[in-house]
Parts: sequence; C-alpha cells; structure tokens
Amino acid sequence: GIMATVRSDTASCPVQSVLDTCQFVVESAVSVQIDPKAVQRFCGEVASETDLVALRKELEWEACGWHFSDGGPLTAQYVFVLDSLNFCFWPVEGFEYEQLAASLRDKLVKNPSAFSASALTQLTAVELQSWFPSHELPNCAERVLRLRELGEVLLREFDGEAANFAVSAGGSAVALVRRVIEKLPGFRDTVVYKGRLVHFYKRAQILVSDLWAAFGRQTETDHFASFSDIGRLTMFADYRVPQLLRHVGILTYSAEVGARIDDKTPLEFGSEAETEIRAATVVAVNDIQRGLREKGIDVLVVEVDWMLWNRGERDMHKMAPHHRTLTIYY
Repeated sequence: GIMATVRSDTASCPVQSVLDTCQFVVESAVSVQIDPKAVQRFCGEVASETDLVALRKELEWEACGWHFSDGGPLTAQYVFVLDSLNFCFWPVEGFEYEQLAASLRDKLVKNPSAFSASALTQLTAVELQSWFPSHELPNCAERVLRLRELGEVLLREFDGEAANFAVSAGGSAVALVRRVIEKLPGFRDTVVYKGRLVHFYKRAQILVSDLWAAFGRQTETDHFASFSDIGRLTMFADYRVPQLLRHVGILTYSAEVGARIDDKTPLEFGSEAETEIRAATVVAVNDIQRGLREKGIDVLVVEVDWMLWNRGERDMHKMAPHHRTLTIYY
C-alpha cells in the first residue's frame, strides 16, 4: 500500500530522518547518556497516576487558555504565525511560550487582518514589537524575517492562506512537515554532528501538531487538519523537555556539560553537547512512549511530548536550569 512505500522512503522522509539520525548521535555521544532504568521508573510513576481521558482533556488546544481558536481558516493563520516565532524565549526574563501565544491571540482578536499574508510581508520590527506590550521581544529582527518569509510564501503559492498550505499536504502530517521545510527555510532545523547531517525539525513538527490540536485532533475526516499519520511525528526537541528529563534522571550529562548548564553558560549552536542533548531527548521520549504503552497507557509521541512539556513548565522553578543556546530552531 501507499504507507508501505512512504515508510521505506527513509533517506528523504523527514520524521524517519529525525529518528535515524538522533539514534546515530545517541550511539556516538560523549557528554549525554540515557538511563534506561530511569526511563522504566518514570514510566511506572506516570502510568500509576495517569488517567488517559483526563490527560487528553488537559492537552486540548483550549485547555491552557492562551491560544486563539475560531474553528476556521484564521486559526490556521494563527498557528503558522505562532510556530514561525516559537523559539528562544529565555533571553528575556518572564517571556515564555504562554506570553507569545496569548499576545498573538490578543492581537488577532483586536485586528483579524493582522496576520494576513500581505501584512506579514510588510512587517517591521516596531510593528512586531507592538504586539508584545509587556515584554521586549528577543531577537526581534530575526523574527520579522521569519514572518516576512511566511507571508511571501503564502502570497506566492497559497493565495495568502495558511489553510491552503495545510490543504496541499492531502491529510498527511508527514507530508505537511516535508512541505513546511521545503517551502520555508526558517524551519530547516538540522545540524552536522561528527560529519553527519542530523535532523530535528522541531518547529515544523510542532506546527503540524498544533494545527491538529487546534482543529480538534481529527484523524479520519477530510478536514485539512485531519491527519491519519499524526502518530509518526517525533517529539519537538526544545530546552524545557530535556530540563525535565535531566531532573528525573533519564538524561545524565558529563560533569563539564552539567556545570556549564547549571552556570547558565550558553552552549554553542551545533556544538556536540547541544546536539547530543537534543538527540537524546528525541530518543528518550520515544523510549518513554514505548514504556508507557507496555504499561497500558496508549499515547502518541506528541502527547508524551505535551505531557512532559506541561510538567516541565509547571515545575520549572524546582529544577536545575535548562540549557541555553541562541538559535532560531527552538
């Protein structure tokens, strides 16, 4: 069948590339290890306290109270803008994803044409900053470029509509990830490690999964955000989830790397330590999903990611610092 051909297409399949290359990094890693016993212990704890129905309720798009949602094409426009900007909050104290999502929602409620493709192509730093009245936007000039890029591609190829971009993937989450990284250079989240190309695609995958969540997590309908293959996405390698995984003992760092993170000394983008942390996070979350399934908790990788991220956000002040890397990818 069609799925079989897609699955054998490993060299160019974006999600398979993430899994395969992150596995390579983990096997070659010098500074970061995954502790399988800690994975088992954590899965046991989570399984004993998880009610799947309740978990899915708290993972719904509107559960957090930050997101825009009108059930129509404007929600798709919002998700594409949100995930074009969904990176690197830590340089500004008190500015987190929550502030990003809610400020963008408020802007769209006030001015429903604010995210029109033509408006995005004309965006200035002053205008973008004005969407965030309570915080200075980190790396504002770069964020302007990411939104202009989005606006130009939407105008040129999709009549200005993010919804049309989504339609073009034909109901496949993997196809939409591929299309996002093909059309939008700002989403090409890769790095070279020991001479090998490593793929992460954090924001491309989170865009697809946010779209799926925003339209009610459909898998079997003909809606543009209904994805029968949503289960093939990997986790979204950021800095909050590895912070939590280190806290619960699943990730262990060498003394040197651990000390740098604890001192809040930034890790260079593309450095071995940074790449190993992200790759180990991807592989560990897969391990956790498998461990939970063995204990009867049948969750998608994206749901495990959201669950871990929620725990990390809740407990961030109880944990050692997260790693800091100046990047546009997460």
